[in-house]
Amino acid sequence: MSNVWNAGISRRGFIRLAGGSAAVAGMLSSGVAHADPQSSDAVWIANHIDTRLLGADGQPVVGLPRWTRMRIMRSFSNGQFQVWVPRFDLVGKVAADAIGPVPTPSPEDLAAEKADGPPLYAGGVGMPGRIVGGANLRTWPTVGNNLLRTLGHNAPIRVIDSVEGDNGEEWYRVNGLDPVRMLPITLGYVHNSLVRLPRLRYTSAAADRADTPGRHFEADLREPALLTAFEDGGPVWSTLTLKGTILHRTPSGVHRILWRVPNETMTSERVYPPIARDAPGGYYLTGVLWTQYFTSDGASIHYNYWSSNWGFAGSHGCLGIGHSEAKFAWDWADIGTPVYVFT
Repeated sequence: MSNVWNAGISRRGFIRLAGGSAAVAGMLSSGVAHADPQSSDAVWIANHIDTRLLGADGQPVVGLPRWTRMRIMRSFSNGQFQVWVPRFDLVGKVAADAIGPVPTPSPEDLAAEKADGPPLYAGGVGMPGRIVGGANLRTWPTVGNNLLRTLGHNAPIRVIDSVEGDNGEEWYRVNGLDPVRMLPITLGYVHNSLVRLPRLRYTSAAADRADTPGRHFEADLREPALLTAFEDGGPVWSTLTLKGTILHRTPSGVHRILWRVPNETMTSERVYPPIARDAPGGYYLTGVLWTQYFTSDGASIHYNYWSSNWGFAGSHGCLGIGHSEAKFAWDWADIGTPVYVFT
């Protein structure tokens, strides 16, 4: 990992500058608190070992490479500081035994620190994606002692850019997202093989997206199957989805949402041809939420609580998705919203 701004400051020099643990203890006992991290009298610190920035819930948010500069916002009696990290423009907590004071950096220092990172592999991506099978979110694009946190199957992420890992392979720099609010909660690196991204089948690749106004869904049935919401030509949300089996395929083509039911009972006795609920292939399911039908014979987007095999076959033709995902799709779409299904 490079260290573009720290030329001339060794770890020994850093500890000497910090005054060792006594300086850290002095900062804690002084009760330093800066409500405004941009204030001119802010105290600057940096970490002398690789560490992690913690969120309000105590979980790691991002990895902090050694010598990352931070401004103290306040101190806590448990031996932690709340800090602002210009490198990532994030606020969080760090342990006192990992840091010490440093001189006030210049704007050029901070700009160089922001630019420091792995080389770009294919440039920016900027698309919503999902984790396939589970993944380790890492502080640097390589496998080693750098685990930030684990992400489960179908965990929502937003891919920021594509970078080259230490082994020459492609990794993604991603934001892990809160599954309900879809807001960033962490930042790190995931190997590209563990990420499913939209393929942009029906969307123009032109930089000017004004020629594709409005909203539509694209259901890409190539496994793991992915349902993506597009707005004005750009993907804004995606999720892995169940799809139809070989005997009950999800119909490909261009469709539109025909009608919607917020809470219903689904039964095979109402499909064509009808199947008795207790017969092979029959079903009777109550409390199916946020169903949006896009074909007259019953294919729909809906909450699926009886299976979590996201991305693979397992329905009678519907696109079954998780609870928060189905609620997003319901709130985001309406009758008439196009649904493009392809393989």
